[in-house]
Amino acid sequence: MSTPTIEKAKLAEIRRAVADYMWSEGCSCCQNIDAHKRHSAILAKILRVPKYPDGSGHDFYRFRTVIEGKA
Repeated sequence: MSTPTIEKAKLAEIRRAVADYMWSEGCSCCQNIDAHKRHSAILAKILRVPKYPDGSGHDFYRFRTVIEGKA
């Protein structure tokens, strides 16, 4: 079984989007809510994460790592 490869440009785009998202998280005193929403939407687009039915955000939760015994 071969491992799929990601082209360098796509990997750079994903890496930058994750870095921007993590930056926008900040802490409670310096979180940038507008940037967080913007970068979350960019990540969702790149990763093809669907919106919630009510349009309130993107359903990243469905792709999470499931830990035994945790919801």
